[in-house]
Amino acid sequence: MVLAAGLLLPFALQAQVSKNFIDQPYIEVNGMADTLITPNEIFVDITISESDSKDRRSVEEQEQRLLKALKTLGINTDKDLVTKNFSSKYAVYGMSAKVVKTKTYQVKVNSGMMLSRLFSVLEENKISNANVAKIGHTDMEKIRMLCRAKAVRNARDKAVTMTAVLGQDPGPALFMNNYSNVTVSAPFYNNTDSYLYKSKVKAENGSADIAEIEFEQIRVQEQAEVKFILK
Repeated sequence: MVLAAGLLLPFALQAQVSKNFIDQPYIEVNGMADTLITPNEIFVDITISESDSKDRRSVEEQEQRLLKALKTLGINTDKDLVTKNFSSKYAVYGMSAKVVKTKTYQVKVNSGMMLSRLFSVLEENKISNANVAKIGHTDMEKIRMLCRAKAVRNARDKAVTMTAVLGQDPGPALFMNNYSNVTVSAPFYNNTDSYLYKSKVKAENGSADIAEIEFEQIRVQEQAEVKFILK
C-alpha cells in the first residue's frame, strides 16, 4: 500500500498543477515575425574526372589547375575548400582498360559576384561539372533568435490590444512555445543554370562582362505561442 501511494503521488501532483493552471484566467495568443536575408555562404560542389577531359588529363593535374584558379580569386583553399569524395573505376577505351579517378570538392564563396567569378574561372579551365549544393548565412542562429524575440513581443502586443477592450491587462506568461521555419523563396535546384540565375555572363566586343548571380533571399520565420495570465 505504501508503494502504491508513492506511485500515485507524482500523478496527483501533476493533476494538481494542471488543475491550477486551467483554473487561472489566461489568454492565449500567437505572435509572428519574419525577415529576409541575403546568403553569405554559398557552397559549390566541383567534380573533376579523367573521363571529362578530352586530352585525358590526370585528376592530379586538373586538381593543381583548380587550386591555382581558386587562389587567383582570393579563395583560401586551406579554409574554404574541402574534399567531399574520391573514387576510382575501370573504364574501357578501345582495346585497353584504365583506372579512371574522380574527385569531388566543395568550395565556399560569400557572394553572388564571387560565385559568378568562380564559374567563369571554372569555364576557362574547362571544368564543367559544378553545381550549387547549399546556401546559408554565418549569423543564422543570431538572426533566428532576434526574430524569435520579435515574435514574442508581437504576441504580447496582441494580448494587450485584445484585453484592453475588456478593461483587463495581460500579466506574466504561464507558457511559451515557438516554431521555426527557414526557407528559400524560390525552388532550389542543384544546377546553377536553373537555380535563380537572373543574370548571365555576356560577351561584349570580345571580352566577357561578368554579371552577378542573384539569389532569392532566405526567409526566416518564427512563431511564438504564449499564454498570459489575465489581470
